[in-house]
Amino acid sequence: MIIGTDKERKADSRNCIIEWRVGVTPGAVERLIQLGHTCLIESNAGAAAGYSDGQYLQAGAEIVSTQEEIYARADMIYKVKEPQRSEWGLFKKGQILFTYIHSGNREEMLACLLKNEVVGIAYEDVMMADGRLPMLEPMSIIAGHISQQKAYRYLLADEGNVGIISGNLAGVSPAKVVILGIGYAGEAAIREAHGSGSQVIALYRNDFTKADRIMRTYPGVVCLRSTSENVRRALEGSHVLNNCMTWPISLRNEVLVTTAMLQLMDPHGIIVDVSAELQGGVETTRGLHTSHAEPVVQREGKAHYVVPNIPAIVARSASEALVNVTLPWAEIIAGGWDWRKASTDSPLYLGLTCAGGQVINYVVKEWYESICK
Repeated sequence: MIIGTDKERKADSRNCIIEWRVGVTPGAVERLIQLGHTCLIESNAGAAAGYSDGQYLQAGAEIVSTQEEIYARADMIYKVKEPQRSEWGLFKKGQILFTYIHSGNREEMLACLLKNEVVGIAYEDVMMADGRLPMLEPMSIIAGHISQQKAYRYLLADEGNVGIISGNLAGVSPAKVVILGIGYAGEAAIREAHGSGSQVIALYRNDFTKADRIMRTYPGVVCLRSTSENVRRALEGSHVLNNCMTWPISLRNEVLVTTAMLQLMDPHGIIVDVSAELQGGVETTRGLHTSHAEPVVQREGKAHYVVPNIPAIVARSASEALVNVTLPWAEIIAGGWDWRKASTDSPLYLGLTCAGGQVINYVVKEWYESICK
């Protein structure tokens, strides 16, 4: 199979590039070449992550000068981010797309994939039998770590705040950190905050067993159920609120942290939201997205950091971590995986957004059909 990887072009509203990861590393190229495949890499695709064209050439790839040629020649596009508007017209009939697709609320993009009968396999939807989402896990962990590091940065005086240390200085109270959620991102944020010496309170919905394990693993961390009373108690005098909790669809008409609750925080506190959604659990971040170029905005007197692709700023580490979990599946796809013959409950089929001009993923199908009526 001919496998193509282009340079990521995702940009913010000011047309500043905000994605520096690359879908394939030189090591992944070497493996795919060993399996008999051909790898096309757009020139400078990995430059931001520290991978030179020379390294890809040494691994056996062919360096291609334009994105258009990548799409014209490749049987499979193997990348990081959802196709950008400039890429929508480049797909050819029956081409495989293996990436984060995020088709929700991207009607025009999805329509283009359907028109060209693209076989779109979304990283974010590939699901194991136990419910794990293997291609989201490493990025969630990175997002949890980096989001907490960013929170500490924006407490500093050179960022316009009053200068609050994260913790562990005799005679000085440590920063008080509230973390919503104890999943992969949440625990990573807990680990970062605990290691920095902060006072940490984590709020969870219903996983008592994991909460108990976290408290044993990180002595001093307090885990509380996310009741309104506990949220208010935790937020009182806090310097950081880090939301790592995906708000359940069944609760989308409710909020966990109201705007009024934020007034309980320290006047110089900051809100970081790893999982900001249109109807998420924190009222002030609902539908709010900032970018790496303009990461912080003020709402209700508090700084808000709501960058949706946090892992991009650790491009080298995130690219390596992503390839670790995507490459085994890419090998299966390139080896002749046929969605028509796949079990409908197999991991790759569950990740199938569209194929043969039809929407396959049932959640996407319901959304798409509802807006096309």
